[in-house]
Amino acid sequence: MGSSVEADQIGAQRQRVVPLLAMKALTTFYRRMILMVRSLDAPLPAFSSQLPVTFERLSEKDVSAYQKFRPEHGLTWLQRCLARGDSCFAAYHEGHIVHAVQVATQHVYVPYLSRGLILQPGDVYSYDSFTAPAYRRYGLAAARAVYVMRHYQCEGYQRMVCLIALENAAGRHVMQKLGYHALGLYSYLHLHPWQWYWQQAWNMEPLLRLSGPD
Repeated sequence: MGSSVEADQIGAQRQRVVPLLAMKALTTFYRRMILMVRSLDAPLPAFSSQLPVTFERLSEKDVSAYQKFRPEHGLTWLQRCLARGDSCFAAYHEGHIVHAVQVATQHVYVPYLSRGLILQPGDVYSYDSFTAPAYRRYGLAAARAVYVMRHYQCEGYQRMVCLIALENAAGRHVMQKLGYHALGLYSYLHLHPWQWYWQQAWNMEPLLRLSGPD
């Protein structure tokens, strides 16, 4: 009986792992990202964190705290982010950063596509949203997103922009709840040393242009 249960568990685990490995292998050379946008003229949704946090726009004084939050980024990550004109918004809980996102309003480089994304005046691009594992499922990302939207709404920006991998259905669902809608798809095929790019608009709104590699 025990061996049968164990075999079932192994079989179930394989059913989960094999598709993930196949998808990871596929996306090493074929990548697709959906462009999603949200107007800042529309009313903001009412999302709040289930954890007591304070949201802050980080500065040089927060470098050490950010490095403890994302040690894999190294000590200079936030400094480089700020130096190129990007911003970082974070959620603090009990004196520690538990969630953060990077935001750009100027030049944007998208490593997943190996290309830049040319923003329009008034665009705000958010990327690298990350929540510490122990603090997930508290609604931090959604509450922070509303905080950031309100910040840039007050500064006169017109819309939020993000890119989501086509395979990230959960991420698209969250963005749709925040009022984002999809404009179209960027595709990137890389068979060393050749690269091909193409894009497909899904409605009448034009897609943002991609620029060459840095």
